[in-house]
Amino acid sequence: MSDNLIFKLIKKLLLGHKEELSGQTGQLVRNMSRNGIKDCFTGEDSLSIRGAQKLLKTDINKKARSILKKAIDEPEILLDFIESKNTVIVKSQYMDRILKAFGETEGFITPMTGLKALFFTIIVNMFSKIKLKTGFKTPIMFALKDEPVNIYVISHQFHLWLSYINKLPGFEDKNMQNFRKYWNVEPENKNASTLSIEEILSLKDIIAREMEALDFVREIAREFVGQKTSLKKLKEGKSVNL
Repeated sequence: MSDNLIFKLIKKLLLGHKEELSGQTGQLVRNMSRNGIKDCFTGEDSLSIRGAQKLLKTDINKKARSILKKAIDEPEILLDFIESKNTVIVKSQYMDRILKAFGETEGFITPMTGLKALFFTIIVNMFSKIKLKTGFKTPIMFALKDEPVNIYVISHQFHLWLSYINKLPGFEDKNMQNFRKYWNVEPENKNASTLSIEEILSLKDIIAREMEALDFVREIAREFVGQKTSLKKLKEGKSVNL
């Protein structure tokens, strides 16, 4: 899904609030700032200013590529870097099943709160050597199966995590709940009429983070796999297009 398609989807959802806002046509409807983004709405028009965020996203891609290049044959380098940024890495042979029970997937997990956090920490502590502090909020973490790390699989989650610790918008607790609730249902059952404009814009943020991470994975897969294939051909005495 391209940025253009994301903006078209958000525009469609925003038009669902048209009646609510119709009395304010021609006047400033919303002026919201979120971590380097300013969104302004007048009637059906919109303007989004993202200067600081573009620079930050470029820096995140450079940093992620640099770390992954070092870790391509030594994934522990990547895990050490993650832990150096005050992020817990917890592993269990049953982690995929545990996460599924809590509506989560393997990899980077944003902090949970409330009873969900309490029950999650209790269950994880039963099946993991790394013990989480039992309570009503979990730390920033990577929750993984207890097996060798697949660098290409974790690179997507690594990119999301870098976006999170660099405070790009989209990862707010309420927004993550809306994201799972809205995007995990069948297309014909999707209904955004209950969401506020702020919530819809925040959904756009997390979708953008996901697409940035997926694009990054495609890029590094082409780059790193291509490099390895070329090196193998050189070792075998075959010609390589450089």
